Amino acid sequence: MINLTEIMMNITEAMIENSIGEDGYEEASPQDESEDSEKFRIKIETCIYVICFLVGGPLNVLSLVRSLQAFRAHKAKSQILLLRINLNMADLFTLFLFIPKQVIWLQTYQWYGGEILCRVCAFFSTFSFYLHAFVISCIAIDRAFGAYNISSINAHRRAYNRCRNMLCVAWTLAILISLPQAVVFQTTSPFLATGDDFTQCATVFMIFRHEKLNEYMQIGTSDIRKMQIEQQAESVFFWEKVYAVNHFLFVFWIPFIIIIFSYGIVLLILQGHLKQEKKSSCFKCRVKSLDMEEDSVAGTPTKETYLLQQDESYALKTWSRENIHIDFDSQSNVKRNGSVKSRTIPHPVPSTTRFGAMAVSTIHKAKQHAKRQATQIILAYVCVWSPYNFMTVLGVLGMEINYLGFFNAAMCVNTMINPIIYGVIRNIKR
Repeated sequence: MINLTEIMMNITEAMIENSIGEDGYEEASPQDESEDSEKFRIKIETCIYVICFLVGGPLNVLSLVRSLQAFRAHKAKSQILLLRINLNMADLFTLFLFIPKQVIWLQTYQWYGGEILCRVCAFFSTFSFYLHAFVISCIAIDRAFGAYNISSINAHRRAYNRCRNMLCVAWTLAILISLPQAVVFQTTSPFLATGDDFTQCATVFMIFRHEKLNEYMQIGTSDIRKMQIEQQAESVFFWEKVYAVNHFLFVFWIPFIIIIFSYGIVLLILQGHLKQEKKSSCFKCRVKSLDMEEDSVAGTPTKETYLLQQDESYALKTWSRENIHIDFDSQSNVKRNGSVKSRTIPHPVPSTTRFGAMAVSTIHKAKQHAKRQATQIILAYVCVWSPYNFMTVLGVLGMEINYLGFFNAAMCVNTMINPIIYGVIRNIKR
């Protein structure tokens, strides 16, 4: 909610400058280019919120309904569905709690909800973003564990319990970090002394700056008191920076580092599995070729042995081409007239070769899928969230940022992207 604080300061200062003239009487502010630009920015920002609400709302509701139906139908609980459900819930908090509040505030620039609703909305405004970031981090961690336990039979049971525990931590942490919002935000009426019933839901930092600024500008304020106000302002500004940095770390930078680290592990593990399977497959091919060479030099090459080798080659090609179930207890005999009456072709050889090829192919596909999905997740998270966080950091460092609210609205676009990236709107057949 740092963006709300900065925008509120600009509005408050503008009202101070424009509503009270030099003689103490109200005077109308002229229409200039900056006001036109501000109105245009508000329209664009409102349009972004409305589009996200109209498009992302139905997508996430549909996704949540389908995910819950599939989750209830599963006898063996799926951790993927559990993560998708929680991601949907985080996006729905953003869509139905944060966006409507922002749209109303942009159109009125006043707060009509009272003290309690001010604190509740401030809590859920950051809670939805924290939960969203933490659930994405849980998904990244789960896929890292999934790649590590790619050949484990019991990995599914452990994965569900692990994801459930991680989500409990994510919800608890999101609640605890968002609780200060209910303390930092409160209602204020900065122009009540002039008879203007203008009420706003603002941070204690902004309220302090406004009150101390009025006291500092009063004619009767002594120089000693002004120095005290300046010292207090420096202290408050320091804690406001600490509060802002804490917000940036938990809402973006820490989850972003977790995502990068987790998907780096996924790609490294799959790369290692692929190399290992390729080496194993090449070794088996060399052993097989040596066995065939020994069979070929065991006797004088005759017409019968040549036909026998041709038949064996055809059988191996048929097994590798057709996806048939192999019975390890049965044997196939190839009978021929001549010196060689019968020959037994053991099934473990082709079955092992078949398994190796399937394993290499499966791991290769998993690697390519992980690369694509990792790229989509990282690009979506960076492109949608980084402009707001980068600009806010510049604002904390003292630079003037005029379009911070616009970047904050752009963050809500992620609620439309998530159902596509994570596949929560697909027909779940499992």
